[in-house]
Amino acid sequence: MSTSPDQQTPAAAPHERRPVVRPTRFSVNLLPEDVPEREAFTITVEYRGSGRYRIIRDELCFLGADGKWSWGYQWAGGDREPVTDSEWDDYHAGRDAWVASHQFDLETALHLAGQAAPHVRVMRTTAAQALADYVAEMEGTGCRD
Repeated sequence: MSTSPDQQTPAAAPHERRPVVRPTRFSVNLLPEDVPEREAFTITVEYRGSGRYRIIRDELCFLGADGKWSWGYQWAGGDREPVTDSEWDDYHAGRDAWVASHQFDLETALHLAGQAAPHVRVMRTTAAQALADYVAEMEGTGCRD
C-alpha cells in the first residue's frame, strides 16, 4: 500500500512532513481598490480554526448571526471576574454561546460579510454612500472605468 506524497502519516519523520498552507484572511469591501478611503470600510473574514471563520471590523468588532456588530462577549457580571463555580459556569456557557453565534463556515461568513459591506459606516457615511460619491466624482472628471 502506498501513500501519495501529500498524505501524512503519524509515523512520518518531522523532516518529511509538508507545511500546511491555508488561506486564513479575506477582505470584503464594496469600494474599488483605487479609492483612498477604502481601507476604512473593509470587513475581514478571518479563520479561527476547526473550519470556523469570524467577521471582523475595526480589529475588535465582530458580526453576529443576527446581523449586529458586537465588541465581544459581555458577561452578566460586568467587569467583575466570576467567583463561584456557578458564576464560572454561567460565564463559560454565555461565552460559548456568543462564540457560536459569531463564527461561521467560510461560505456563510463570506455571504454575511457581503451583505454587511454596503452598510459599514465610517463617521456618518456608509460604504454604499461612499461608492456613490466616488462614482459621481469619477463621472464628473471623465475618469470612469
